[in-house]
Amino acid sequence: MAGSEGTPGHWLWRLDAADWIASARREVEHGQRREDARRAAVTHARRAGGMALNGVLVALGGRPELGWDRPRCETAWGRSYIDHLRRVAASDPSAEQSELDPSLAALLAELAEPARELLGISVMPPQGMVALSQLSRRRDPAAGEALDRARAIVEACARFALPDGPA
Repeated sequence: MAGSEGTPGHWLWRLDAADWIASARREVEHGQRREDARRAAVTHARRAGGMALNGVLVALGGRPELGWDRPRCETAWGRSYIDHLRRVAASDPSAEQSELDPSLAALLAELAEPARELLGISVMPPQGMVALSQLSRRRDPAAGEALDRARAIVEACARFALPDGPA
């Protein structure tokens, strides 16, 4: 994939965009298997969102015409998955319009709300609910919401990062 030479050990460039998106989708699947455990499911959801955003960064690194070289990709949204989600959640594409490619501005506009919502879901259930949820082993509604937000982020990132590939 353009923009990635597969730099082993580097936090961003070790995978290409397609591999980051595939990893994000697998992370959502792992979270789905843990919907009875809110903390695990929300953590998987957040990791999935961040992995998908890594896919976008790698894709941007392969599109110099958009003004995103490797150093910018490595610093623009922070380094961790949570840093990426926070940056996207706080983005105001209308204010950044002059410096962003229209396709990237549209992506950030689409991602801002699900990123905010995903970050707003606590990994811990309300006090007193832990024992009940562990006994019932039923799907935690907040876990399902987190995974829904992650899926929205992953699929939007896939459309951007893999425009010619499977979305």
